[in-house]
Amino acid sequence: MTLKLPSRLHPSLLELKSQIQKTAESELEQWISQHNYIALQSTKIQVDVTKQPKPVQKVKASTIHLSDEEETPEDQLGPGLANVSQFLAVYSCKGGVGKSTVAVNLAYELARQGGKIGLLDVDIYGPSLPILVKPEDPVVRQSPLGAGMVYPISHKGVKLLSLGFVSSKSGVPGSGPESGSAIMRGPMVGRVVTQLLKGTDWGDLDVLVLDLPPGTGDVQLTVCQDIQLDGAVAVTTPSKLATEDTRKGIHMFSSLGVSTMALVENMSYFVCDGGGKHYPFGKGQQEALLQDKSINPANIVSLPISSLANDATEQGEPIALTRPERATEELDALQKLATIISKELLLAQFTQPDSFVRLDGVDFPLDTMACSIGKDGAEFVVRLYSDAGATKIQLPAFQLRARDPKTGEIMPGESLEQPERSPKTLPSTVEKKGHYGFTVEWADRATLIYSLQAVAKAAQGAAQGKI
Repeated sequence: MTLKLPSRLHPSLLELKSQIQKTAESELEQWISQHNYIALQSTKIQVDVTKQPKPVQKVKASTIHLSDEEETPEDQLGPGLANVSQFLAVYSCKGGVGKSTVAVNLAYELARQGGKIGLLDVDIYGPSLPILVKPEDPVVRQSPLGAGMVYPISHKGVKLLSLGFVSSKSGVPGSGPESGSAIMRGPMVGRVVTQLLKGTDWGDLDVLVLDLPPGTGDVQLTVCQDIQLDGAVAVTTPSKLATEDTRKGIHMFSSLGVSTMALVENMSYFVCDGGGKHYPFGKGQQEALLQDKSINPANIVSLPISSLANDATEQGEPIALTRPERATEELDALQKLATIISKELLLAQFTQPDSFVRLDGVDFPLDTMACSIGKDGAEFVVRLYSDAGATKIQLPAFQLRARDPKTGEIMPGESLEQPERSPKTLPSTVEKKGHYGFTVEWADRATLIYSLQAVAKAAQGAAQGKI
């Protein structure tokens, strides 16, 4: 039997396969008995798992007329990412908290649960993946998929890539395991990140894990603009300073429409020879992160300070691979983290907002949406494209201001009746916010981030002349 799932990464895959096998074998045995047949051998059913391809509706470039600065959805994703089902970011807002170690071990733990996983080290200034993982064959080879495309490095069930694996002869600053520091300005960093991400032939993956550099700078924004992240994992230590920075990171990703699915408190405690737990960074900082309800308390994982994990890392074999017998607490925590992520990613596939808006019987993909301020300064011009052509909608600015920035619903106390002209209803600037939506700065100095769904709902209402 072949079981087709939206992802081979499933939090209860073994139990699911076992139950299906038992039920099928029982039904088969009953059928044989009811028809008075004799089974020449025991009835055994093998259950295999494959990934059900997601239907992808692409927009033909020939039907779209955009400026040179805009891309079609086909161009945005690229052939190397075409078969990657989901994207997961691992981030921290402070260096030295063990983010890369967590990202590597999480990738191998997800692969151990049955998923096909890739791991991209997006830390351009200080790539650490070649230190944490030492593949037997660390050569980056060309792929026939397209000009400049390369294959990732496969190592024990996970596909890997880092600027540290790229040949130092590539001409990219910081490339190669023996090269010096990468000295680059923001635009150059963005191009290198895009090349690593889109210029790699990742093949068939359930999840591509992105190990982001510390902070909330150019790399994070480039990633959020190039792809639609399905979720993120925040890594911190329990110290007050690190926790406060983490709170800012959670807010930044939330403003881009990316949910922080789990929080890892790394180096949370250590167990002394006497068996007692000690908390060198203190306790009780989780409450500050839970106040805005952005994190599910059940999705917080504490990892201990561990010489076993450190030894494994320094040897280039993550603890999720070496699995030493004495590392019970470390491995249990990593398994818990992987289970949380596999569950959240599975649920995310069924809770994604609508990616199309219907106008006059035509479905327009939201990721083709363009939005600008009209000539009179009191309206937005919303453009949408599809295989059937394009449409332009004039959206009165006050109608968007009256709506919830995330859902597009009319907010309490607001209406769609024409108000008097005021700074509250006049937009100053509008800017695309990755694949999430648009940032609108209003004349009254309010800055709001509107999701694609919210803008689409407002445009749909304006086009139809109703809410």
